[in-house]
Amino acid sequence: MKVTEVIHHHVGIISRAKGRSAVSAAAYRAAEKLRNERNGLMHDYTNKRDVVYKQILLPKYAREEFKDRKILWNAVEKIEKAKNSRTARELRVYLYDELEPPEQIRLIVDHVQESFVNRGMCADVCIHDKGNGNPHAHVMLTTRSLDANGNWMGKQRKNYILDKDGKKIYDPVKKQYKCGPSIKTNDWDNEGNVEKWRQEWARACNRAFERKGLEHTVTHESYALQSSDLEPTIHLGPRVSALKRRGIFTDRAIENNAIIEKREHESQRQQERSRSRGRSR
Repeated sequence: MKVTEVIHHHVGIISRAKGRSAVSAAAYRAAEKLRNERNGLMHDYTNKRDVVYKQILLPKYAREEFKDRKILWNAVEKIEKAKNSRTARELRVYLYDELEPPEQIRLIVDHVQESFVNRGMCADVCIHDKGNGNPHAHVMLTTRSLDANGNWMGKQRKNYILDKDGKKIYDPVKKQYKCGPSIKTNDWDNEGNVEKWRQEWARACNRAFERKGLEHTVTHESYALQSSDLEPTIHLGPRVSALKRRGIFTDRAIENNAIIEKREHESQRQQERSRSRGRSR
């Protein structure tokens, strides 16, 4: 059975509860100097040299001024009042160095547009590449929907209980209309979204490989889900990869090479068994 490489794809949340801000995160990812108007803190990352591309993608109804990174993320910080607010969702994906930089840009921008922006999120895309074989993209996504006037909507709305005539029911004791559980204004937090987004990213990568005529393929499924007994390879990271290119093999690199050799050997055995079964028919 053919086993393909598992994608490197991480989805996380930027939350004040963890002492993080959307403005600070955006400044770091874009290597810019941004002031958080909410607390007055200046975040200066202009000394970073690995940002090779950045772009803000906006959905329908978003204000044109949100193309300015400073305005967008300060608007996000302003609308969020709670001390534990979730100000942004962040996506980090590996961009395969089998693709040229323009192909990497097309891949991530098209994917973000299709999977997130078309669903109503503002997206801040930044590509980092130190030239060490580890090109990757950071994508910050807004968590609130926008109304037809470009204003932030609430994250949830009241769910009024109605009588048989479709009218709201007033509770004289509580002096308010009766409500059921609140209804979220979008489905971006739904269980299963991360797996769906992983699958969409794998498909986007495979389309890019196919366009270039590459045989390389990736999957969102773990090796276990692929029904494979093959041991997964180890993600080396930029430091170990750089040492390997210089001919210096760390224990991690040596272990990974052994896994690759084992997998190639098993793959060859599977092919031989398949050919044998074909000849015996």
